[in-house]
Amino acid sequence: MKRKDKLVIVSLMEGFPWGGSEELWYNTAVYALKEGVVVNVFIKKWDEDYDKIHNLRSLGAKINYLDTDPKQSKKKILKLISRTSLTVFETIKAIGLKKTDRILMSQGDTFSAFGSTLLANLITLNVPVSLVSQHLHDVGIPNEDLRKKARLTVSKIKHFCFVSQRSLNLTKRYLNSDGYNFHLVNNPVNLDRKVVIEYPDLSIPSFAVVGRLDCRFKGQDILIEVLSQDKWKVRHWTCNLYGKGNDENYLKDLIDHYGLKEKVFLKGHVDSVEDIWRANHLLVLPSISEGTPLSLVEANICGRPAVVTDVGGNTEVIVENENGWIAEAPLKTYLEKAMENAWKNKEKWKEMGVVAHKRAMKRYKVNAGKELFDLIRND
Repeated sequence: MKRKDKLVIVSLMEGFPWGGSEELWYNTAVYALKEGVVVNVFIKKWDEDYDKIHNLRSLGAKINYLDTDPKQSKKKILKLISRTSLTVFETIKAIGLKKTDRILMSQGDTFSAFGSTLLANLITLNVPVSLVSQHLHDVGIPNEDLRKKARLTVSKIKHFCFVSQRSLNLTKRYLNSDGYNFHLVNNPVNLDRKVVIEYPDLSIPSFAVVGRLDCRFKGQDILIEVLSQDKWKVRHWTCNLYGKGNDENYLKDLIDHYGLKEKVFLKGHVDSVEDIWRANHLLVLPSISEGTPLSLVEANICGRPAVVTDVGGNTEVIVENENGWIAEAPLKTYLEKAMENAWKNKEKWKEMGVVAHKRAMKRYKVNAGKELFDLIRND
């Protein structure tokens, strides 16, 4: 009987139980399981598993936890392998990692894994390792020690994958690398059907801001400041902020401070992307830093143009005056100009949304999980 392929997936997500950066490895795991691959997933332990972790388990994946509490680690290891090692690496080795065919590690920030003892140990096992990066700040050079570690590690892994060309190019520059093992990959989209959503009545234009409430990265407070100007207050519009995060109270206070409680609304997390776009006309992403945001691609596929800042992969998706508008930097002055351009052309939003859909479908017509799995299995 032919031995089944085995895949180990490690997520280094530590800030939140789930985020956009988790979707790619998750979809890769789902595809691999349906192909008959044995999948072991290693994630941080939270109070409750996210629903997609339950789904992976139901499909046959083995879920393991990267416990940070040594006592809990010891109990788990004793249960799994009847030994007393306390390291995650020893745990992974003990459940048969040497017999696996490939390892996929997902990180949020591009350089966060290179200080990881776990990654340093994994690349000693003579098993192909593929690393996925979801985010890289456009400014700020990593220090020399970190760049040395990164160069050494990158030379020993099979694939280094990025979700934006800008992040890939910046990393090549930071590491003085030719990028021989660098790859551009797509994030998946959370849509059952990739079709244009019926356009709502435009009598009161509605902006949607979709992303976690974390102003250090997503910049919602900059947008609120722009919309607090007198010229915006006398216009008829609404702005809906979708998502949860640590800055929820800050944003509530800001909305109240600027007298925008009748125009700007915190909607919380909404499971259905389609429901968001049945109620809104335009996506606004005032981001400080990005990879290539899922919310942008999903909005375009649903037939909505966008106002974005020129960070990460945003300008790989948006073309000025074709499927949206671009703020040259994540600053109030530039975002104000882009929002003004969008407002003056609001009668074109529906038409531009159709263009946005067609452009997005050229790049995102294939299953992203399949694309990544095929890359790490066959390349």
